[in-house]
Amino acid sequence: MRLLDSYLELGITGMARAAGAGWFDGHYGAALLAGYFMDREHDLPEHVKEGIERTCESFRKQKPEWFVPLDQDEQADPSLLQHVIDGLQQNVKQLRTSGHGLALGVLALKALRERPDMITPTVVNGLVKILKATTEDRLDRYWGIENYHGMTIDDVKDEVAPYHTTAEMAERAFDELHLVIPPRDINGVRYHLASEVVHNITHAHALTDLERFGYEDIVKPGIVNHRLQIYLNRHVPPFTLEDEVKEPAFEQIFSPLYWERLYSDPHALKLPYAALDLLKRFPPEKRAHAERNLCKLLTITD
Repeated sequence: MRLLDSYLELGITGMARAAGAGWFDGHYGAALLAGYFMDREHDLPEHVKEGIERTCESFRKQKPEWFVPLDQDEQADPSLLQHVIDGLQQNVKQLRTSGHGLALGVLALKALRERPDMITPTVVNGLVKILKATTEDRLDRYWGIENYHGMTIDDVKDEVAPYHTTAEMAERAFDELHLVIPPRDINGVRYHLASEVVHNITHAHALTDLERFGYEDIVKPGIVNHRLQIYLNRHVPPFTLEDEVKEPAFEQIFSPLYWERLYSDPHALKLPYAALDLLKRFPPEKRAHAERNLCKLLTITD
């Protein structure tokens, strides 16, 4: 068994344990899950597998206590999974944290569907804590908007054309990659900019998986939130345009130039996993261009 095969259990464990530190720390376990499922769902070249393992092992070394095996005597109860689903439903009542509740929660849901023996009170309580925390966010997350919490789709209906299917959503998410500007601190405030565009992709992927699992009641309002997210992400300070990433360092997600590096950002695994899945839905004549634009985000990933 290679390291990749262990990342399903370790990813669930890491997410559950990290919940006490804050919802963002759930990214590290989620990155292991992304690596695991990327390997399971795609025919990965060996250098990609090695790159995933290199970065995942680095995450484990940073916080080894998060990945210590859980109590093996704790009884699993598959009915507890409903609490995770309830947390996902709460996250689509409004757009918060750029769709992180779904991006993290659906990876965990997917893993637990495969490992029902890990649906224990400890795991579920940790995941529910993350999902609750992702419904809270700072009001001024987006440049030029004082309070995005008060916005609804009615405020942006003339700015972003409607879409109603996950296939349309995937194409719209990739359409937004025409402009990639690295994150920046402005007057002491951090604006995520390109990182928000990353979340366009991971949010869309989470909704696509939920559709596969049959949760249409979550997907429908989620697509509406994704449309609002696209509008908000377009708010970019004009003076940052000088930083635009116009050309990627490589044009394919499997490029050795990407996978030979060691990353500190968990999105380094979560983004390519989400993108590879969504790109499968693109017609061949559109895929190469979409993948090339995605590589602009990968080029500036730390």
